[in-house]
Amino acid sequence: MDGAVRDVDASPLALLGISDAEERVYRALLKRHGGSAAVIADDLAMTPDETSELLDHLESLGLGTHTPESPKTYVAVEPELAIDALIKQRQRTLEQARTVVPALADTFAKASANHAGQQVTLELISTRARLESVLSRMMESSSKEILSFQKAPVLVPATRSIGVAAGARGIRTRTVSDESHLKLPGKLATLVEDIARGEEARTFSTLPFKMMIVDRSIAIITLESQRPEAPTLLIHRSALLEALCLLFEFVWEKATPIVTTRDGEVKLGPDGNGHAIESAKALIPLLSAGLNDKAIAQQLNISASTLNRRIGDLMSIYDARTRFQLGLQVARLSDIAPRSSP
Repeated sequence: MDGAVRDVDASPLALLGISDAEERVYRALLKRHGGSAAVIADDLAMTPDETSELLDHLESLGLGTHTPESPKTYVAVEPELAIDALIKQRQRTLEQARTVVPALADTFAKASANHAGQQVTLELISTRARLESVLSRMMESSSKEILSFQKAPVLVPATRSIGVAAGARGIRTRTVSDESHLKLPGKLATLVEDIARGEEARTFSTLPFKMMIVDRSIAIITLESQRPEAPTLLIHRSALLEALCLLFEFVWEKATPIVTTRDGEVKLGPDGNGHAIESAKALIPLLSAGLNDKAIAQQLNISASTLNRRIGDLMSIYDARTRFQLGLQVARLSDIAPRSSP
């Protein structure tokens, strides 16, 4: 996390405004169920005045109360009640903060309209902590799709769990991995798990850089591919971002789909039964009509190389040696899965 974020080793209670010293006093109070400031101070080797001040603050937070007698006897409130109440209070506070978002967004929109030529398109991210923070926020805020180029070394390993959560929210995720990424220890097994969760994965021989695009509105790319600590660029909505989206779609079209069989074996080819059958149903009538490859490619709005790759993939899947055999196999097996599909 960056400097503005609390240390990851800090107590979870610190998120509720409870200091380490106050947590120690509260835990001591829980062990005794109750006690005076002097007794708790003796347990913790603290001064009675300091302990009394901490106990009063815990009482103001709802974590304790005291008897009317003198000296006061402090009693801890059950954690299930006290902590839950603090969490709900914090949630209400955060929801109140959300109400200012429309006004701030309106201010930003007006400023953007007035300074259209002065918008910041690029931001340089030079530290690993800052990169991890930005990537986490990008993925957590995703609502439609995540596109990524993956190559070694891994950009930020800690963000994978957030990516899994994004997939669980129904965010469409498409990744293209090159050979260097797939050779990393454990990456193939991880990829199998991600595909099982719904990720669409393809592989391409070599990628120019590591990249992640979220909702086609913000992206991150590496400036150097080989160094894990290399600076990265944060790219906001702009012509450059549109170009990166086009680059992804171009590579995605050329890349080879990665699918898995029922026993978890990884295979390269058309991505799933439906895709293979639909590709075959689109191609076979055109082949049967006697159209040449150029005409078929124009009809399907794909390149000649993509057409050849699709025909080759289908011939492999349907165990056909010629295009004529492919047509016969598809006609016979169009209602069932091809032999090498999952």
